[in-house]
This record gives sequence, C-alpha cells and structure tokens, in this order.
Amino acid sequence: MSKTQGTWGDEVAKRLEGMVALRRDFHRHPELSFTEQRTSHIIAERLTTAGLEVKTGIAKTGVVGILRGDTPGKTIAWRADIDALPLTETLRAPFASGTPGVMHACGHDGHTAIAITAAEILAARRKELPGTAVFIFQPAEEVLAGAKPMIEAGVLERPRVDEIYGLHLTTQDKTGTVNVRRGPTMASGDGFNVEVTGKGGHGAYPHLSVDPMTAAAHILIGMQSLVTKEVAAKETVVLSVGQITAGTKNNIIPEKAIMRGTLRTFDMDVRERMLGRLQSFTSDMARAYRAEAQVELTMGCPPVVNPERETELVRACCIDELGVDSVIEGPPVMASDDMSLFLRARPGCYFRVGIAPTHDREVPHHAPEFEMNEDGLPVGLRLALAVLRSRLGA
Repeated sequence: MSKTQGTWGDEVAKRLEGMVALRRDFHRHPELSFTEQRTSHIIAERLTTAGLEVKTGIAKTGVVGILRGDTPGKTIAWRADIDALPLTETLRAPFASGTPGVMHACGHDGHTAIAITAAEILAARRKELPGTAVFIFQPAEEVLAGAKPMIEAGVLERPRVDEIYGLHLTTQDKTGTVNVRRGPTMASGDGFNVEVTGKGGHGAYPHLSVDPMTAAAHILIGMQSLVTKEVAAKETVVLSVGQITAGTKNNIIPEKAIMRGTLRTFDMDVRERMLGRLQSFTSDMARAYRAEAQVELTMGCPPVVNPERETELVRACCIDELGVDSVIEGPPVMASDDMSLFLRARPGCYFRVGIAPTHDREVPHHAPEFEMNEDGLPVGLRLALAVLRSRLGA
C-alpha cells in the first residue's frame, strides 16, 4: 500500500468533495490572463487559513504559498496555472461559466483546486513534513506570458527551490492513468503577427492600388513550404495561421492585412531557424507584390523538456500510487506550456493526468465543448502528494 493510499489516502477522501466544489467554483467564475483577481484572492485566502506564508501580486495576479516543514529537507516547488480562455462555453452544467465569452477549457480550474488541496493536506500534517514546499500559482499560461515574470520576481530564489513539479489534466488520456514522459513532452510555442501594408483604393481600379490581401494570401500559402521544404522530414514543426483581418467593404481595397498565427516545434535549433525564415520570407514575398510586411513575435516559450532523473523518480511515485498498468509514456504533444521556463531554471517533471470522459464524444482542449471527468481530480491529488512527499524527504 502506498503512503497516500494509507493514512494520507484518508485525507484525500475526506477532502474530495470540497476539492470538486472548489474546482466547480473556479469553473463558474473564469478569468482571463492577468485578470485573475477573484481566483488569486481565493487562493491566497485558502493558503493563509491553512497556515502558509503567502505572497500575492506576483506578475500582477500570481500567488505563492510557502510551507515550511518541521524537519530539514529539500525545497520543492509545485506549479499550477490559473487562467481561463476567451471562449463561450456550450457545456450544459450547473457550474458552467457565468462569464460570457470566458471559460476554463483547459483544466486550469482543476490544476488550481488540486494544488490548493495538496497544500492544505500537507499543512495539516506539517509535523510529518521535511523540507519546504513552495506552491506557485501562475497567471497567464494561456498566453505563455506568466512564467517569465514570476521567475524574474524571484519565486525560485526566495526560498531557493531545488526542484519543481506539476501536472496537466488531459482528455487525451484515460481517466485513472498518468502519462509520464522524459525528454521533450510539449512543443515550443511562439505567436506571431504579420502586418502587410499596401496602398488602398477602389475595387474597380486595382491597378491603381497595392493589394495587401493578395500578398497576404501568397504569404499564407508559402508559409507551409517553409515547413515542408526547409525542415528535415524527421523534425516536427506545426505552423498555423488562426486569424486574418483586412478590409471594411467589398469594393474597397484596404491598406493593411494582418495575419496571426503560431509556430511549434520540439527542437530549439529548428525553432530559431524557422522564426528567422518567417521574418525574411514574409518580407521578401510582400515585396514581390509591391507591398511591405513586418513580423512581430507576440509570445513564446521553449519546449517542455523533462530531465531523465527527475522523470524516473516521478514515474516510480506514480507506479507506487496507481500500479504499473496505469502509468504510460505517450508521445509528445504539440501543445505548448510555459512550465518549460521553470524546467529550464530547475530540474523537475511535468506530467499529464487523464480526465477523458466515459462517453465517446470528442472533448478537445481549447474548445467550447471541453468537458472534464472529475474522477481524475483525486488521482491528480494523490500523485501531487506522492511526488511532493517523496522529493521533500529525498
């Protein structure tokens, strides 16, 4: 029997109803990146009540809770992200989003509820706890902009963190399983804006104008050639344009056209090369159509890379907790997460916990029909406690 299945398992069972209610409350009241005021207030209030040393207002809305055990040990951090997405929820549930156009469609409400509950359980048994646990509640993961300012604010230095861990709930894995992968596990994520400038005019006289939309269309199509013709086939690169904005009326050639997209890969060299080519290619292609183009990078983070030693330590904890058949090592995913910046600063591991619903409908992340199987929440809590207790006393 694992440690958390024993007396600590009793704590998980006792707090399960409250953890689910907390997750549903966050889901009912989602907040966008860097505006997570209500969420941060609840986090700080719960941690303070539990007896942690609490710091607020980090990177605008971030919260850190520090729990010092009664015996010596390491300083281990646990990171949870807290922001929601600009989506209108279609799931019908009593706790569905009450904020129009905003919803938790990626599981951050569950991440936050798990981390708060883990902190409360450990705080209640502080006398059995070696070392120091640092709980980092990060804003603005959805725009890949929260980790960097939190690190710059010193959350890994005061106190100095030895290792950092965290989990991501995922509908891609069966509920009751955990996906622990060493090496690259999530892709880099870079957002870009391409602004193409031409010369506006009347749709009846295109020869008197410089059409930025024609240039933008050829840039968009040509971008895919950058992936297929300039990157080795064995490498994985995804370049997607998700938004094009131009024009005001069907018979007016606009002055500008704007495209927004993302670039993702697992290789840092490929990432840098592609970002450079994106700049030069768009500029050269625009000039071919007598227009001009500028590329602005809007967000970015490197791939999530789990070091071998810490990953194997987490895998051992998960096997002890769930059994070997429930611990898998699936392929890396092209989604991005700025947990990568924490893992570049400190060793650790970021693993995925299954929350796939029991029905057959697809429930992708970042979609209005996203749905979480809440049976995955106690699994995540058990694993968080197992990893923290193991590493704190190592």
